[in-house]
Formats: sequence, structure tokens, C-alpha cells
Amino acid sequence: MVEQRQSAIQRIQVGVVGLVVVLLFVTLATMVLDRVSDSPQAPGTMDAAPMTEAKDVTPDEPLAELGVTPVAKDESATQPTTGTRPMSATPPRAQPAPAARPQ
Repeated sequence: MVEQRQSAIQRIQVGVVGLVVVLLFVTLATMVLDRVSDSPQAPGTMDAAPMTEAKDVTPDEPLAELGVTPVAKDESATQPTTGTRPMSATPPRAQPAPAARPQ
């Protein structure tokens, strides 16, 4: 009976110590983050202006400007005016190599 009580008290103590440690870590992290965000900028650095203020015109292809997707080009501008056929997107099939003759 005494051993069970001591075991229960030890578990409660370990749990309370764990909660206090977590609370201290959270408090320390909050203090560090608050101090970093409140500190003035280092001399020689400039404030970064948001990109939305820099551009007055809304881009038609925002992903293409970032380089994520290719820009769709106008088909009529890329086709030659002569009677030649435009090249297809798929390469021509390679011809099989001639079979070697047995000697």
C-alpha cells in the first residue's frame, strides 16, 4: 500500500516537473520572438516594400512571371508566313538499326 502511494506521488511529481519545463520553454521562446520583432533594424538595411505596391498593373500570368509555368505564346506570331509546315512538338521516330548478318 505504501509503495503504491509513493509511486503515485512520484508520477505526479514527474508530470508537474514536465509541465513546468514546457511552460518555461514556451515563455522563453515568446520572450525571444518578442525581442527580435521589437528590435530596430540594423543600420544600412532598407525597409522592403511589398511587391503589390510596386506594380500597378495586374499581370495576366502571375505564375509565368515567377517562372513556374511557361507563357502561352500566340500561334500566329510563331508560324512562318511562307508555305512551310511548322515543326511538330514530337520528334520523328528513329528507324531501327539494320540487323547484323551472321558470319
